[in-house]
Amino acid sequence: MKRILSKFFFLFFLLSATIASHASASDVRIGVLSVRGPEDAKYWQQVADELNARIPAYHFVIVLHTYVSLNQAVSGNQLEFVVANPSQYVELEANYSAYRIATLVSHVGQTDTSFFGTVIFSKASRTDIATLNDIKGRSLITASKTAFASWVVTRDELKKQGISPEALAAVRFAGSSADSVVMAVKNGEADAGAVRTGVLEQLAQEGKIALTDFRILNRKHVEGFPFLLSSELYPEFAFARLKQTDRKLTNMVAAQLLLIPHNVPSNRYPNPIGWTVPENYRKVRELMQRWKMPPYQEYGRVSLLEAVRQNKITVSLTLTAFVSLVLVIVLSLNIRQKRTKYKILSEAKQKLDLIRTMVEATPDAVFIKDRRGCYVFVNSGATRIIGRPSEEIIGKDISDFYPPEVAKVKVDTDNKVMSDACTVNYEEQSMVHDETRDLLVTKGPMYDDQGRVDGIFVVARDITEIKQLQREVADKVVRLETALEKVHQLEGIIPICSYCKKIRDDKESWHQMEYYIMNHSEAKFSHGICPDCYAIQMLEINAMQV
Repeated sequence: MKRILSKFFFLFFLLSATIASHASASDVRIGVLSVRGPEDAKYWQQVADELNARIPAYHFVIVLHTYVSLNQAVSGNQLEFVVANPSQYVELEANYSAYRIATLVSHVGQTDTSFFGTVIFSKASRTDIATLNDIKGRSLITASKTAFASWVVTRDELKKQGISPEALAAVRFAGSSADSVVMAVKNGEADAGAVRTGVLEQLAQEGKIALTDFRILNRKHVEGFPFLLSSELYPEFAFARLKQTDRKLTNMVAAQLLLIPHNVPSNRYPNPIGWTVPENYRKVRELMQRWKMPPYQEYGRVSLLEAVRQNKITVSLTLTAFVSLVLVIVLSLNIRQKRTKYKILSEAKQKLDLIRTMVEATPDAVFIKDRRGCYVFVNSGATRIIGRPSEEIIGKDISDFYPPEVAKVKVDTDNKVMSDACTVNYEEQSMVHDETRDLLVTKGPMYDDQGRVDGIFVVARDITEIKQLQREVADKVVRLETALEKVHQLEGIIPICSYCKKIRDDKESWHQMEYYIMNHSEAKFSHGICPDCYAIQMLEINAMQV
């Protein structure tokens, strides 16, 4: 069975590569590291569909890859962008100058998260496996050695608990599909399994498993994180551009990724994909360095003393050169400072170009604030909301434009975004030109070159018409329910006398027909006489007079 699955995935990725090789020259190819095998094709296609709709001048194509084939495609300049797990992104960044422009966001219920981890589990009916220590001497199944959450993070978490891979009876790798890992544990083919967070919930949503079938080992709870978890959290998949990719195209793609809605599932895409500003991947690098993963195979292997002993002549020459250069360094300090300032200005200009591209592409209001809460950038949508021109807004904080009680709420939210380094979404009402408007607000952190939070961005979308429509629909529903409560119907078989036409009720009492109908419906009677009865009655009256 394992051999058949391996051949299947090999043919699948070979077909993906063949299709990519025949793509049009105008295609923009996005290489995606597949987690669930063929199941990922439809999931990731929504990204290409969104970009094709938003940037019609280009045609975006999704090309699924394994870990090995993605590296080969990048080295052969066969792709313009890649979507890779954190460890492979760090490797591509070091080896091929890839650079992240967005980080994946998962939306579950009312919660957004751009982080993930691993979940280690056993079958719930296995009473002999209740904790992580219980898997010593037992088998563990995971996706592959290159899968970041499935194996790299799992191995690190086991080490923290004092469990080495050698302490397990066996470690099996099921290939690129995380689904097969879950099914192997469910079917009793392995004692425990490890997959990235979210896979169990996704399979349960698809009706393939029930979460109650499994026991989560080393379970952890992180506030705001919606998935089952057994490890620390790491930043999600990175959307990265490659060194040969056109910068103008990169800016457009980065801007549109941030605008893709990801909290409105559809029939076609029940699990929408969203993106946020790039997260800091330093924690991933540190984990890779601990395990000496590529490109850090030699990290920390040679001590300073050993390096000096092995390179005595080189060290001596280096020290001599260093002393000789001290004077030159002192004299050139002023020049270096100027170059540093120029570099900072150049990087700032690149960031500003990206922001301007994003602002030009959206009708929403966009604000950027520094760490003190002062506005450093606003677009035309933002000036309409505040009701002041941009020159009167820049450099001031929110207390200059809102009442103290409103400003305090907004400042508290800003501080939480910066302290937690998280993105939040909420609805609020605001006065715009003396009119109350409903806004959908997204706030997220912004980082400096060292990965530190140095401000926030705010995007506000006017949803007044949508909210008004919702209120109208709700009002009509209430009216309809009220009307239905007043409706009475006569149903079933009604027992009626064949002679006098009286009707028997459920208490065995006989009543006139109009009495019965008036008590079982909203109908009321007015009495008269029909032409036929009138004629009969007149005949009887005339007969009596004779």
